[in-house]
Amino acid sequence: MELLWNVFIDLLTPENGWSVRLVVRIILSTALLFGYIVVLARTFGSRTFATFTSYDFLTNVAAGSLVASAILGKSIVESSLSLLVLVGVQASVSAVSARSKRAREFFDNGPVVLVERGQIRREAMRRARISDAILHEQLRQAGVNSVDGVAFAVLESGGRISVLQTPEQGTISRAVQPERGGS
Repeated sequence: MELLWNVFIDLLTPENGWSVRLVVRIILSTALLFGYIVVLARTFGSRTFATFTSYDFLTNVAAGSLVASAILGKSIVESSLSLLVLVGVQASVSAVSARSKRAREFFDNGPVVLVERGQIRREAMRRARISDAILHEQLRQAGVNSVDGVAFAVLESGGRISVLQTPEQGTISRAVQPERGGS
């Protein structure tokens, strides 16, 4: 029990012990970085920290790691510069991807059709590593009580599953039907 207590105390104690200087440094670096992130988001636009695609998600994870390193490290300059470069690269990639199908296909995962006109596409689910349990959970969240009522269930490039229910009248607009590229 004493060993557990000592390990617990070690986990809660900074490497060189607690000091007023350490606490003030953490508070100031956190406040400065928060302001810096707000400036970056305002400068580069709201897409900067969005997670529309898997690339966006990875960028956000890397940005979070850089912010944590800056807050807990000796200086915020290196991490702030790295964060600026990361946000600049992300902005460039998303701008190029918005204009070029080839770039979009390179950087983003395409949508994967999991259900089409009430039929579960088993091979697509296997390739996307989506279990029946996950699919059914997403269908329930969309208010679907039967796969038969689903026009399309699509694993989007950002990892979300979109569910389009079969309309009672008419057809689903081609504008919202998934592209065949990633299915």
